[in-house]
Amino acid sequence: MDISDYIKPELIEIKSGHHTKDEVLNEISELVLKSIGAGVHSKTEVLRKLRDREELGSTGFGNNIAIPHCALPSIDDFIIGIIIYPDGAEFEAMDEKPVKFFVFIIAPEKKKNQHIRFLSQVSGILRQPGALDDISSQLNSVSVREKFLKYALPAGKDKKQKEEYSLVHIYCQHEKKFHEIMSILAELKERDISVLEGNDAKKYFSENAFFGKIWAEKSTKFHKLITAVLPTDKANDTIRKIDHVIGTLPDRKGIMLIMQKIEFISGYLKD
Repeated sequence: MDISDYIKPELIEIKSGHHTKDEVLNEISELVLKSIGAGVHSKTEVLRKLRDREELGSTGFGNNIAIPHCALPSIDDFIIGIIIYPDGAEFEAMDEKPVKFFVFIIAPEKKKNQHIRFLSQVSGILRQPGALDDISSQLNSVSVREKFLKYALPAGKDKKQKEEYSLVHIYCQHEKKFHEIMSILAELKERDISVLEGNDAKKYFSENAFFGKIWAEKSTKFHKLITAVLPTDKANDTIRKIDHVIGTLPDRKGIMLIMQKIEFISGYLKD
C-alpha cells in the first residue's frame, strides 16, 4: 500500500485568497465527496468527522502545514489530497500562524495502522529541507503531485513498512550468556538492537524504607535488557538459537526471552 496510489491530481487544488478554518474543512469535504460518490457518505457526515477531529486538537502543527484527517466507516480505501493556499488560511495552528499547505487524509475505520503510517509519512515528507517550498511553488495539480511524491520514500525502499517484523526482548542476568546471545545477534545484517542496563526488583525493595527491613536478599549484580527489531522470518530462527543457549541453564533461571509481532514501525537506529 503506497501513498502514490491515493494522491490523484483531481484531489489537489491551489486556492487564492484568505480562507477560514470552516472554509478549508468545507473544501476538503467537497473533494472527498467527489471521490467517494453520492450515497456512501454525505458532505455533512464528512465535515462532522473532520470537525470532531479538530476539536481534539488542531491538526495545524506549525510551519504553515496542516494534516487534517479522520476515519469513515463506509469506505474501503484511503482518500488523500493536497490543498495549497498561497495567501494562507486561518486554521488555529499550534504556532498561531496561517497555514498554506494542507494534506488531508480520509481513512477507512478498519485500517487504523495504515492511517498512522500515512500520517507519519506525510509529516516526514514535509519536514525535509526545501520540500515545502519546492512543492508549493508548482503551478498545477499534476506538478504538485509529482513534486510531493519526489520527496516520498519510493515504494519498497523502506522494508519495515512492507515486511513483517518482530520485537525481541531478552532479560539477561548471566554475563557469559549475554555475550553468547550478542554474538548470535551480531551475525544478523538486518537488525536494530539496543542494550539497556537494568536492575531486578530486589534492589528497589531492599532500598525502600518500607520493604528494606524485611527484604534481605541481595540484588543480582549483572542485569541487562536486550531489545532487537528483526524480520519475523529471521527472528524465529534467531529465537531458536538463543533458546538453545539459555536451555543449558539450571531451571532456565536468569534469562527471560519474549518475542512479539510489531503492528507498526517507522525509522531506523544508527549502528
